[in-house]
Amino acid sequence: MRYPLLTFRLCAAIVCAMFALLSVSQSADSILVAKLQTHIKYLASDELEGRSSGSEGNSKAADYIANFFKQNSIPSLGASYFQEFNIPTSIALAEGNKFALEITVEQPGIPKDQIKPVKVGWKAGGDYTPLSFSENGTASGKLIFAGYGISSPDSQYDDYAGVDVKGNIVIVLRGSPDGNDNHGKFGNYISLRSKMLTAREKGAAGIIFVSQAGDSADSLIALELGTADKNSGIIALSAKRTPIAKLFPRDKPLSIIDAQIIKSKKPNSFEILNTKVTVTVQLTKIEKPTSNIIAVVRGTNPSLSNEYIVVGAHYDHLGWGDEGSLHGKTEKKIHYGADDNASGTSGVMELAATFAKNPAERPILFMLFTGEERGLLGSAYYVKNPLVPLENTICMINMDMIGRLKDAKLNIQGVGSSSRWQSLIDSLGKAHAFTVSIGADGFGPSDHSSFYTKERPVLFLFTGLHSDYHRPTDTWDKINYEGEANVLSFAEGAVREISRTVEKPDFIKVKSTSSQTTGGFKVTIGIVPDYSDHPKGLKITDVREGSPAQKGGMLADDIIIKFGETTIKNIYDYTSVLGQTKAGEKLKVVVLRGPKEDKEVTLEVVPEARK
Repeated sequence: MRYPLLTFRLCAAIVCAMFALLSVSQSADSILVAKLQTHIKYLASDELEGRSSGSEGNSKAADYIANFFKQNSIPSLGASYFQEFNIPTSIALAEGNKFALEITVEQPGIPKDQIKPVKVGWKAGGDYTPLSFSENGTASGKLIFAGYGISSPDSQYDDYAGVDVKGNIVIVLRGSPDGNDNHGKFGNYISLRSKMLTAREKGAAGIIFVSQAGDSADSLIALELGTADKNSGIIALSAKRTPIAKLFPRDKPLSIIDAQIIKSKKPNSFEILNTKVTVTVQLTKIEKPTSNIIAVVRGTNPSLSNEYIVVGAHYDHLGWGDEGSLHGKTEKKIHYGADDNASGTSGVMELAATFAKNPAERPILFMLFTGEERGLLGSAYYVKNPLVPLENTICMINMDMIGRLKDAKLNIQGVGSSSRWQSLIDSLGKAHAFTVSIGADGFGPSDHSSFYTKERPVLFLFTGLHSDYHRPTDTWDKINYEGEANVLSFAEGAVREISRTVEKPDFIKVKSTSSQTTGGFKVTIGIVPDYSDHPKGLKITDVREGSPAQKGGMLADDIIIKFGETTIKNIYDYTSVLGQTKAGEKLKVVVLRGPKEDKEVTLEVVPEARK
């Protein structure tokens, strides 16, 4: 009868051991939850003021991350944790801004050429201000009122019909005859960029924006640097309505003309006679340093020592409401960015600490990127200036907004970028009781895209959008810390599985579908633009597989200089004209190609409808 007693004692021991392991696991989870909360509370604090790239708060966040790596004995890859580069953070008036009017007042009996013009000067920052996307330089010419600055063939409405604006300065009202409805029939034509582009394509030398009648008619558009501040090819100003109205003839007052256009929905453009204007704009962009932070945990298998896995996230956010804010209110507020992306940042930090204690077989680079909110600047800088050759980087796992897990639903993008990913995701999803939704495409609005364009397999972990996205209400107290800990366990499992498998993940370029296009456009051609400035036009980072661009012969590293009839100087020229393009409409696209970027190639592309 001793055997049954032994069995009972053995079972009891096993149960006790299981409870002990469960207790340790629960204790470990609670410790991780506490650590994540500590990190996110600091990163999303008032002190860091939203971590805008190049700001003091951004620098404090970088120091916090680097100190964490140092305290946990996680070495830098090189001499420093910081991969530093400069970005423009603000824009200001330089010396030499001038606005000079010459007004000829006709006098009975005196020939016009004998009348000495009255000279009037306006003050920059008082009567007018240059816009941040204005070119530096001087424009001089006649003054032409061009209504709302809209030329829309589809709506049979053209403010430029019947007036010659070539080489002259146009006055343009903001909004449209239908108001400011972005979804109305003039929705693709009412942005400042669209109006500027139209004026430039019509040959204007400069454009002056004026507000519609109302309490804020004499407010100026603030001179603030945004991600859209690329070279525009034209002098661009914002002017107060009152001084502009004084230039209009008595028989055509601005208030009456404006009201007539709104009521009739018909243009009423004309030259303001006897008036010449000369405008000089001089702006200076102020740059500040910012940094990616990079640490490494070496692997345990010497034969795999040159095969690196990248685990990354961006640590910057929108500061007090940089371009991209959805706050929608005039008062500035700190955009804390707890989920976007203090959650991913803290996740990378704690994964690094975990692997430092228990390394994987392959080396792992832990990267925290800056400048993501300004167009993936940090990760784009890294792939252009890699500290490890990109051919030695076998994959990249990105974590962006992993702090709002709800109903155990985890979204993973990039699953089509390697044949290894689907089975890996399936097994890990079951093990962690996640309901996993997947996307095949390796492109997307986060830092993994920079690696995918360099043909590196990628995975992007994301717990979903929410109503606090890019708003001041994205705060630390709304994070699901236990859920994030579970996501990190999933990420750790993925990294360990990738690391222990001898065969490297293969790379697959996912075939494009029109539904993968970002933005609010009705059509797509399937290019991945380079968001950095290029002096010749819009450089293409990559072309989607099976897309209209690929079918038309466009290649990565091509520079678009003309799209249809429109000259392209930057991504905002491209997006403006894309918003006015129809699916199925054959377009000539002119690109520069070759090592010297001087071979002009004309292609034909047929945009597809976005599903």
